[in-house]
Amino acid sequence: MKKLLYVLVLSVFFASCRKSTTHSSNHINKILVNKCQNYLGTPYKFGGTTKEGMDCSGLIFTAFKEIGEESPRVSYKQAEFFEEIKEDEIKIGDLVYFKVNSGRINHTGIISRIENREEIYFLHASTSAGVREDNLLSKYWKSKFVKVTRPQI
Repeated sequence: MKKLLYVLVLSVFFASCRKSTTHSSNHINKILVNKCQNYLGTPYKFGGTTKEGMDCSGLIFTAFKEIGEESPRVSYKQAEFFEEIKEDEIKIGDLVYFKVNSGRINHTGIISRIENREEIYFLHASTSAGVREDNLLSKYWKSKFVKVTRPQI
């Protein structure tokens, strides 16, 4: 009887200690978004990864680095590294990829907020305005959109 009680207590203890993957993933994704938001207004610099200047993949790379996680440095490799999800499953912290005047993925950003089905915002480093937030569903970005991935940390 004591063994059964001991096993039961241990089972309850370990079950309560187990992290919820969804909750944990949502929390990490929000932390990533917050890290990226810290760079709002940072000027664009090709290859940059600091407040002095950064590019789009540098923004994502730096956010991951700041939480102790790895990410490829360039956008097309980031697009291959993380698990692709369906567009209609998009949520805050997902990564979005684009082809801007190129035959392959050359731009990336992170979903920062979702207002409604027509207003889904992402943070990215644009060549013209540096790190900023734009609507994924604007005419410009929608026409260049390729895919969305979800970091699993």
